[in-house]
Formats: sequence, C-alpha cells, structure tokens
Amino acid sequence: MSKEIIVGTAHSKGAGVTKGVLKIADAPDGSPLNAPVVIVQGEQDGPVVWMHGCVHGNEYCGTYIIHDFVRSLDPATLKGTVVALPILNVSAFQTKRRMSPYEGYNGGDLNRQFPGDQGGTITQQMAYALYEPLKKYADVLIDFHTALTPDVRWALFPQVDGKAGEMSEKVARAFGYRDTLPAPDSILAGSAMMTAAKAGIASFIVECGGKIRAFTDESVADAVDRLHNVLRVLGMEEGAVKDYGTMNFFSNFEWVTATDGGLFERRVLCGDTVEEGTVIGQYYDMFGNARAEAKSPAAGIVLAIHPGPVMATGETLIHIGLNPRAA
Repeated sequence: MSKEIIVGTAHSKGAGVTKGVLKIADAPDGSPLNAPVVIVQGEQDGPVVWMHGCVHGNEYCGTYIIHDFVRSLDPATLKGTVVALPILNVSAFQTKRRMSPYEGYNGGDLNRQFPGDQGGTITQQMAYALYEPLKKYADVLIDFHTALTPDVRWALFPQVDGKAGEMSEKVARAFGYRDTLPAPDSILAGSAMMTAAKAGIASFIVECGGKIRAFTDESVADAVDRLHNVLRVLGMEEGAVKDYGTMNFFSNFEWVTATDGGLFERRVLCGDTVEEGTVIGQYYDMFGNARAEAKSPAAGIVLAIHPGPVMATGETLIHIGLNPRAA
C-alpha cells in the first residue's frame, strides 16, 4: 500500500521519484532558504528511511553520497520509502561554512538545536522546520557528517532502550564501519540523532571524509554500497546482507585542542591505535626548526586529526575514540 508523504513541496502519493523543496528560513533579503527534498517510494510498503546531509554546511561528502545513493534506487524493486535531504543548512552550504552566516547567537550549531524552536534563532527555526516532518514520517534516520581529512571513517548510534536502540545498532552493523560509538544518551544533546532516538526513531550518524573537498570518490562509492546493505537488512531491497566483520565499539570520545602552534605535520592516520604519550605530530617554526611534539593525551583510536599544514593554539588537534573493544 502506498503512503502519502509530504515534505515541503515534495508530495509523494505512490511509487516513483518526487522532488521538491522544504522552506527552512528566510534570508535577509526576504528570499526563502529552501532545502532540496527527494522522495523515492517503492512499489511495495515498508519502512521510511530519512537521510540528510550538510547539517554543517561545509561537510559536502554526505551530499555526494546521498545524490549517488538516490540515483541508484529503483522504485520498482524498493520496499518502503527513502526521504533524502542532501543539503539541510542551506545558507552555510552556500558560503562554505559550518554554520549559517546569519546566526549571531547561541553558537549556531544546527546539530545541537533539535527539535528546534519555531520562535527561536534562525538555526533553531531551521531545526524546527526540519524535525517536524522527520518525526512524522521516519522509522530510521541516517545523518551524514565529515571531519577534517579524507581518511575519516567512523560512525555513531544512540545507546537507548527499546526498539529504537536495537534497530539503531542493527543499522550500524549493516553499514559496518569498523570504528563505531554506541553513544550514551548523555552526549550530543540537541543532535538530530539523539533527539530522534529519544522519540523512538532508530538513528545513525556516518562520519565520512573531511570538509569541503577532503574526501574521495572511492569513499563515496563505498558508503553507497553500505547504504544498500542497510536497506537489505531492513527488508527494503532483496539480496544477501554483507557481514563487514568485527567492529570496534568504544566507550566515548575525547576532543583535544592544540596547546602549541606552528607548521604542523601529523604522524598518525585515522583508524590508527595510539597510546597515551604517542607522538601524533610535529610542530615547526617559521624558520623550519622543530619546536614541539604533539602527543596523544589518551589511549584509543584516532577518529580525526588536524591535517596541517598550519595550526594555531586552540584548534582541534585530535579526536580519539576511548576504550575500544571488539563487538
């Protein structure tokens, strides 16, 4: 049985591909900020998977993944529906920024403002406009983000009770990134993932590649393949579910900022295991002299690291997944 799904001007009543826009805010000149919407509805009924990218406007890898994935879907064989918004934070996307240039207060991080506020700041209003249809239709949310370098490959799912938590882990295992955080509900407050999970919607965050064009075509194609594996495990597509093998679940993560600055060369890659005190990079001064070593403050797995070539104090140095265990 077909479902009627309405997201902005995208109005899907049956099998096929429907495109439209969702107004999320107004620009200073009064023109609408419209997020693109694509709804792919299958011939047969099934779950609704909602996916979105560019919550942070300069994290373009997710947009490319969503575009390629949507193009690969066949409504004739799909069971259920995919609702895709490849670009959420439109004004940030247009200006190659993490956050909207029109946000003057509260930090402006869209992924800390869900479920939003219809009468709040521009970012809070965007979150409200986006979350209302999400909570109405979605059975599963997949949220795409990036970090700093092309070799970023890790994921998160919410560790919540009940079916939402169980299904979130099922999706995480089907996507199969080795390094994955079962996120306790005490972190990422205001994220789309955690807000949706607490409302009973299975949720999952993919961290793939780096900002702007710091990602590869191969990483995009690989993520698309993994999304099809998610659809297979949800019963939305036919075919055998691929087992990506043992995963590393970690207990939490730690962001570390730099206490030194200068020309910076990293010594580790994403996915590497480090110990407390491992040298992760080298600082040089303006004359090319080695001036300090950057060392890991904790043991764990490298999730992200500053790419260089220059760094000021206070910039993000490294992101570490703590206490990894085979799962």
